[in-house]
Amino acid sequence: MLKHTFLHIPRIGKLTEQKFWQAGIQTWDDALQVPNYAKLGIPELLIKSFLADSYLALEQHNISFFSKLLPSLETWRLYPKFSHNLSLRVAYLDIETSGVNSYLDNITVIGVYDGTVVKQYVNGQNLMAFRDDIEEFDLLVTFNGKVFDVPVLQAAIPKLHMPKAHIDLRYVLKQINLKGGLKSIERQTGFAREQDELGQLDGYDAVLLWRLHRRGDPRALPTLLRYNAEDVVGLKPLLELACNQLTKVLPLDYAQYSILSRINSRA
Repeated sequence: MLKHTFLHIPRIGKLTEQKFWQAGIQTWDDALQVPNYAKLGIPELLIKSFLADSYLALEQHNISFFSKLLPSLETWRLYPKFSHNLSLRVAYLDIETSGVNSYLDNITVIGVYDGTVVKQYVNGQNLMAFRDDIEEFDLLVTFNGKVFDVPVLQAAIPKLHMPKAHIDLRYVLKQINLKGGLKSIERQTGFAREQDELGQLDGYDAVLLWRLHRRGDPRALPTLLRYNAEDVVGLKPLLELACNQLTKVLPLDYAQYSILSRINSRA
């Protein structure tokens, strides 16, 4: 998807980008072959210079170049399965809190899913190890993380360097008319969890589980960790669903990017 993107070039908005695609200019390579840039209304030097920088950034896996220039609602285009030769490490992240406002004490669990394995950081055990581990990732995926998770983490953990690119699914999913909380959206999309005891928990239950853990209940922490793991693992199919739907409405060869065959996998 990234090599079909022109929104990171100054003076090109969504309407102009769609005009490019409809005129047969669907890739960066196509744009470099245009005989008359005047018809596009964009200076030739501007397009060629930014595309040269784009090819270099892509070759160097420099995601910062694109994340700084793309509109925030279009960062889904950075998702590796929709990008050519963009090999990135993706961190699906969710935090649980105690419901108090004492910064570090407020964070009880941090869950990070790399697409294969879930790693969790627990208050009083290994929470501060998160600071070094998160630097291994290039792209962050959250649900409401721009408003909640990331600000809470940055306030609690000194010298924390989060991935420079961030896809917040709360806003991406709104573009395909999926609104509400994470559990509600999972139900709307058919990704609802099993309605066993764990599947019926919500954010307030996570607060209560931490309190039970602090009081010595041996079952509370394992349940909280399972709940958090379901949260982070569930972000991946939602991102893939959003990318498929958003790509489907573009005047491009949709079949080239479809990953619907994998959409039902939660792993």
